[in-house]
Amino acid sequence: MTTLLVVDDEKAVRYAFERTFGEEYTIRTAENGMQALEEIARDEPSVVLMDIRMPTMDGLTALRHIKISNPQLPVIMVTAFADSASAMQAMKDGAFDYVAKPFNNAELRDILTKALYASKLQAKLNCDCGHLWQEGANDKECIIGTSPAILSMCKKIGQIAQSDLPVLITGETGVGKELAARAIIQHSKRNTRPFLVVNCASLPLELVESELFGYETGAFTGAGKQRIGRFEQCHGGTIFLDEIGELPLAAQAKVLRVLQDGTFERLGSNQQLKTDVRLLAATNRNLEHLASERQFRLDLLHRINVLTLSIPPLRQRLNDLPELVQYFLFRYGKQVAPPVTGVSDNAIKKLMKHAWLGNIRELENTIRRAIVLARSTILGKEDFSFSEVPVAGEEGFQQAVNKQIDLLIHADESKPYKHLLTEVENILIKKALDLCEGNQVQAAHLLGINRMTLRKKLGSA
Repeated sequence: MTTLLVVDDEKAVRYAFERTFGEEYTIRTAENGMQALEEIARDEPSVVLMDIRMPTMDGLTALRHIKISNPQLPVIMVTAFADSASAMQAMKDGAFDYVAKPFNNAELRDILTKALYASKLQAKLNCDCGHLWQEGANDKECIIGTSPAILSMCKKIGQIAQSDLPVLITGETGVGKELAARAIIQHSKRNTRPFLVVNCASLPLELVESELFGYETGAFTGAGKQRIGRFEQCHGGTIFLDEIGELPLAAQAKVLRVLQDGTFERLGSNQQLKTDVRLLAATNRNLEHLASERQFRLDLLHRINVLTLSIPPLRQRLNDLPELVQYFLFRYGKQVAPPVTGVSDNAIKKLMKHAWLGNIRELENTIRRAIVLARSTILGKEDFSFSEVPVAGEEGFQQAVNKQIDLLIHADESKPYKHLLTEVENILIKKALDLCEGNQVQAAHLLGINRMTLRKKLGSA
């Protein structure tokens, strides 16, 4: 029978696993990581189910030892204290999966089945990949939250970080795409090499190529001396192209060339230069749609879309909101006197009902504004001025739209369709500009429209 090694310092937990899976597996147990290593050395099990927090030797330390001596042995990490840092670290160190307690028995049974299948397939192919992960990285945790959506994302970061393949990070404006990129870097083998962030949307169109690839003296009017571009500066490291969908087609062609053969030319030069750069790219736009409209090169899309990471919007991880609020309070609460140190339950309830179209960035700005205007050291419901707007798609939102349509029709409005669209469009534009503090480029991205389109609409308003 297949052998399952259960490693947990709590006797009741070990017994629960024996009772649940005893008919399907031969169960062996260990109380900590040290005992687990001894059990594996004595007789290697088929799969390991291991807690993270244990005395003598914790689960992550034991995992690293296992992956050095038994790289093909699947290890599933289980913890009652799930957090993004341990999820990324576990996946980086080679765990097959990461499961938070309390877990669903059927779900865990499915994970065990997949782990055993992968192990048998690997043995059949004689594919001993060895221990590929570096140890000892001094990681600084930036991603806040323990929701299933965030833990799943962090597990994927741990899986893709060590590769040199391009990564396309997708998500709405304000979800934290740059934070995810930095987390990938922290866990990558290039974490001590240069890392540069380029916001493609903020670059003037006429300066994009010179910024990315540099130029020679006299390449154009005003080019008084040679300039080294970002790709050249980042040799051996990683470059993060935020809002890559805003790159002009000419620059896209040069980025594609760098990805294909690592070569480029400075403006005003015919000399080919080489660079070794890993590319991370982010967008809140549908690049496939842009490619169909010939605004984005399809061959470049295929090049950057090798590995993808999707960042969930705040509305899909509202359970993380209280923790995010506490984080921003800790970060900004001491900047006023007396310091703001807490938030009331009623305030949290109000925040949970908000739509958060601007995601984490909107929440951060909301907390900062509330701290400055706070009436006491504890933020209350009255410190947040926005109304409790239901999330789009909820019944309350639909009722509000239906009510407005009824008012227009019964008021003998000559063009109710055009009138309603205009009103909604004006509200959306105003809301986006408020969330982005007047920055038209960011507001255009939030709305999913071209920045020139936004300027035209503002001009006609």
